[in-house]
Amino acid sequence: MARKREKPPWPEYYRATAKGPPWGTLRKALTLAAKGSRKQGRRLAIDLGCGAGRDARALLQRGWRVLAIDKEADAIVFLRAAVAERYKGRLKTRVASFERIRLPKCDLVNASYSLPFCRPKRFNQFWKEIVGSLRPGGWFAGHFFGVRDEWAGSTDMTFHTTKQVKALLRDLEIEFFKEKELDGQTASGKDKHWHVLSVVARRP
Repeated sequence: MARKREKPPWPEYYRATAKGPPWGTLRKALTLAAKGSRKQGRRLAIDLGCGAGRDARALLQRGWRVLAIDKEADAIVFLRAAVAERYKGRLKTRVASFERIRLPKCDLVNASYSLPFCRPKRFNQFWKEIVGSLRPGGWFAGHFFGVRDEWAGSTDMTFHTTKQVKALLRDLEIEFFKEKELDGQTASGKDKHWHVLSVVARRP
């Protein structure tokens, strides 16, 4: 049975996730992108909903330039505190919501468990902005929430069927697609039924 999401205390969430490894979708995208011809030091990745920075740090450590975006100013504070000084010259940050965001051209958009937090009425425009930001050969890595997710009763979040997700990906080449349902926990330790669609795709 779907129920509305309880908004977490963000500092607690950041502390719980700050030291985690990068998500699997990003690891897959980085492996594939490493085969490209453009030097990694010149590549720009956008980390949408960066949180405390587990993915942004992995990108920086692999030589990418990173624009990390989150609507919570506390997330940016946590991220900057966690990034080693030698990487900070390649890190830019922005406090912004997904509702009216404008993105620069980039080589990778990473959206780990963040896309569903865009409101439904703005999602299609948000997605067009993501796809439009990718340079030819650029990558998308991220997650969508399915309609059987426990939070599907939340009207300020967006949920998709498998068919809808694949329609969104029609202008990209899908390199990895996995749908899973499981009973697990949130970062704050609360029980939750997850319905997640994990994607890695490339713009031709």
